[in-house]
Amino acid sequence: MIKRAIGFLLLLAIVAVLGLNFKRILAFGQAHEIKQSAQKAVDAGNWEKAIQLYEAGRKQYPDNAAIALRLAWLYRKDDQPKQAEATYRAILKREPENPDALLGLAMLLEDSPGRINEAVIALRKALKAQPNSSKLLAQIGNLYKAAAENPAEKREETKTWLYGQACYYYRAALKLNPRQFQTQFSLGVVEQNLKNLQPAAKAYCQAVILKPDSYEAHYNLGLVLSDLDYLEEAYRQMDRSIKILTEKGEIDTAQGLALKVQMVKNKVFNSGRQGLSSHQDPPFLEKACLTPAVVESEMSPDGKASN
Repeated sequence: MIKRAIGFLLLLAIVAVLGLNFKRILAFGQAHEIKQSAQKAVDAGNWEKAIQLYEAGRKQYPDNAAIALRLAWLYRKDDQPKQAEATYRAILKREPENPDALLGLAMLLEDSPGRINEAVIALRKALKAQPNSSKLLAQIGNLYKAAAENPAEKREETKTWLYGQACYYYRAALKLNPRQFQTQFSLGVVEQNLKNLQPAAKAYCQAVILKPDSYEAHYNLGLVLSDLDYLEEAYRQMDRSIKILTEKGEIDTAQGLALKVQMVKNKVFNSGRQGLSSHQDPPFLEKACLTPAVVESEMSPDGKASN
């Protein structure tokens, strides 16, 4: 009798587990159908319908964080920040350390300069759950950079501190994953604003290596090298930025940069200085990001060969 009772209890447990798994599988399938239908609406540009589908799905599956996260994302993209924030906070009420909800909330808060501190707090909570997330580290860097660039921030000491914090988090992110173009580029911007020209040039150099067709990376690298008096390489980098824009058909932007490039080009030939302004490559940059030396006729201000 005891053996039969134990066997019966085991059978009930198995049935219960199977039933629970079946419910989960069914719920997963139904949630997946909602996501597919909503994505079709997004692809068609019908954001209202996509939001309605996810709102219905959220009511049907209140514990499904994936549906709630997608709904919050749609609210944010559809310029409904209050609804997006409420959705993110509802997720965090159930799952206080949900990294996706914390990241989404932080990205939402960073649009309001007065709430930067709240955004940083949210990201640091996420970082505790994922200490090796280069994405989170870079995002914290972005927040400090945005705070430093806020036009309302007039205190130079505070701006310098904020840029320093941005540098710290960017470098931590790049240590984990050096192949992040935007983080390398942003690090270059921050170092440039701090007047750390060689570190800025190194960061832009890495950005150029990661994304050779980025006119911004080439142009900014050229600006920094110009300030360092590496005029020949500065011209080549800036000239490359114009060629990239021209190849992409962005003629107006290319023309807007042309005057600055021409000024650097003229300096190359009007300067009789040696050393930093010679034709030697900057020794602190990787060869992979430097441009090949051009012939003298191409470098002359009027395009004609010099005697």
